[in-house]
Amino acid sequence: MKEIRIRPIHEDKDYLLKLDAGIRFLGGGDQVRITVMLRGREQTHPERAEPILRKFAKDLESYAKAEFPLVFEERQVSLTFTPKIIA
Repeated sequence: MKEIRIRPIHEDKDYLLKLDAGIRFLGGGDQVRITVMLRGREQTHPERAEPILRKFAKDLESYAKAEFPLVFEERQVSLTFTPKIIA
């Protein structure tokens, strides 16, 4: 399993870089966990991570299946993707 970490406040180029890495990992047959790391005051608003993870799920839907529900841990929120089998 490969893990990709991103912060709730990020730029578009950072998102695209992480998305490209996720597609590459899924193409290699690995599971991918996208983790939104929360620091400081961000921890009081974990719901801000959900739109980011849903955007990843939408952008990766042709490559992988998202395993909902979201996993809320102490300082992070994550979502796991399993590659789709292409026959």
